Amino acid sequence: MSLKSEHYCAIIEYDGTLFYGYQLQPDVRTVQGSIETVLAKITKVFTRVSVAGRTDAGVHAVGQVIAFDIAWRHSISDLYRALNSVLPDDIAVKKLTTVLPDFSPRYDALKRSYRYIIVNDTSSTVFERLYSYHVKSELNLNLMKDASVNLIGRHDFSSFGKSPQPGRHTVRQIMSIDWSTEKNRIIFDITANAFLYRMVRNIVGTLLQVGLSRLDSEDVKEILLAKELKRSGPAAPAHGLYLMKVVYPEYIMNG
Repeated sequence: MSLKSEHYCAIIEYDGTLFYGYQLQPDVRTVQGSIETVLAKITKVFTRVSVAGRTDAGVHAVGQVIAFDIAWRHSISDLYRALNSVLPDDIAVKKLTTVLPDFSPRYDALKRSYRYIIVNDTSSTVFERLYSYHVKSELNLNLMKDASVNLIGRHDFSSFGKSPQPGRHTVRQIMSIDWSTEKNRIIFDITANAFLYRMVRNIVGTLLQVGLSRLDSEDVKEILLAKELKRSGPAAPAHGLYLMKVVYPEYIMNG
């Protein structure tokens, strides 16, 4: 009698430094490829993994969500331990659960949160250079805060990114933007129902131009309304960006 497959959901974190992004690509190291290789090694069967959102090369994740179907004859605790014992050191499973068979980490998500870390200091940042963006010129955080208010709400964000699927709409709803500081670090947190390709990096890059007094709040409003991608940026580097959390209906994650 064959063992029945179950649908698993995992919250994972990874250091994006040595990956060519999340999505599977030939002949390069990716997060998806690494996870699928490990699942095949554990189960002896190839398994395709779905994801909440693809991240670019160099982007990190604290709360990425994946799902996969496998036939596993042991406990879920054993699977959790097996995954973390075989996965490379720059990927870790933080939580593992079974979910309904039709669960989609991408399409069932209610909202996603990203964080961008900027180090604003005249001195070099050797130990943070792969995990934050170093800006030596002084930034005016108040101007950046004021300009970011223009982006909250439901808008066409085609000035800040492309749809992951060509031809699809570029309207998204930003629910919140929060700024905080820790010594010489400026932390930008943004939550939306979904994001366009490179949308967060283009938003941060544009707001940095405000902080450097090269643009003002009114310019940001005009860029948003222009719906022209060439108007934003330059995009902030990938290594300062983190996917922090993906939120789902409670019945899915607690089911």
